[in-house]
Amino acid sequence: MPKNKYRQRPDGRYEAKVQIGYKPDGRPDRITVYADTSAELEKKVRNMKYEIEHGTYVSRKEITMADYSRKWYRTYKAVKGLNTRKMYENIIDKHIVPEIGYLKVYEVQKSDIQGMINDRADHRRTCEQIVMTMKQILDSAAEDQLILSNPCAKISLPEQQKSQKRALTSSEKEALKKADFTDRERAYVMIAFGCGLRREEIIALTRADVDLRSRVIDINKVVIFDGNNPQIEHRAKSISGSRTVDIPELIVPTLKNYFKTCGFQLFTKHDGQLITKSSYDKMWASILKKINTAAGGDNNHQVIFGLTSHTFRHNYCTMLYYSGISIKKAVQLMGHADEKMIMRIYAHLDEEKE
Repeated sequence: MPKNKYRQRPDGRYEAKVQIGYKPDGRPDRITVYADTSAELEKKVRNMKYEIEHGTYVSRKEITMADYSRKWYRTYKAVKGLNTRKMYENIIDKHIVPEIGYLKVYEVQKSDIQGMINDRADHRRTCEQIVMTMKQILDSAAEDQLILSNPCAKISLPEQQKSQKRALTSSEKEALKKADFTDRERAYVMIAFGCGLRREEIIALTRADVDLRSRVIDINKVVIFDGNNPQIEHRAKSISGSRTVDIPELIVPTLKNYFKTCGFQLFTKHDGQLITKSSYDKMWASILKKINTAAGGDNNHQVIFGLTSHTFRHNYCTMLYYSGISIKKAVQLMGHADEKMIMRIYAHLDEEKE
């Protein structure tokens, strides 16, 4: 329970004045602190007084975007998943800090943010991440009374570039039948082809996740690469991406054959350890080379271009469309958080069909 009684404002928040020093004329210099509850306000006041007493308090007017952005990251994002942390670290360290890190938080204007976006117009996804990160940081700054309002509003993003994602070509599909894959390579390719899983979902699979009798795969975890090192991140059933996908009859023989030789973890290095980024890249390069050879190419003549693991996922979505699967069901099978991506693919296929 809070030790002091604080005044409640008409808007429902509580406020208190804290002396942070003295003005040049000798009068006490006080600032007003706000919080949604009296208990939260008590904690803010106590922490501020502690910082003042120990000489670590920094006036709100002196806090730079570099310092505040990094403090915000440590407070709110340091416990997120590896990929999420890396995204925020990248945006803060490579974009926000170099561009506007020297500015005091209260000095940041909409034009500063728009300037960052304009300079990166060729990279729309980066621009989207900058705006998303800046909005969250400055929302937090407004809550901390560093600014009166968030200037990161109505920022203009560059035009959406036409997607280069595609399904498999006829020659690529034929090459899959002829390619001289190893058992591990064929298992990877057929799971990608028949089930539409993401790369990180496939390499996280264990034998316990694959039920050949019921012909279903339970997707409940992913492998995330921290540099070269793999880390398994488990997904709760409520998290988008966690789902059960049917195994087509087409790929059952491949998986049965692979289960005779693989360990509990389906895709590992040759020593049985979880596959690393470099080991995965080597496997994928081998897969591409064999598909290229099966399609009529060789080491000096490439006939397969732009084929990625994600191409198989896009191809899977295309097969769902032509099988008459509804958008709602496709979203579930693909493990998307919302329908927007699937709707775009379906709309594009509608146009091609017409």
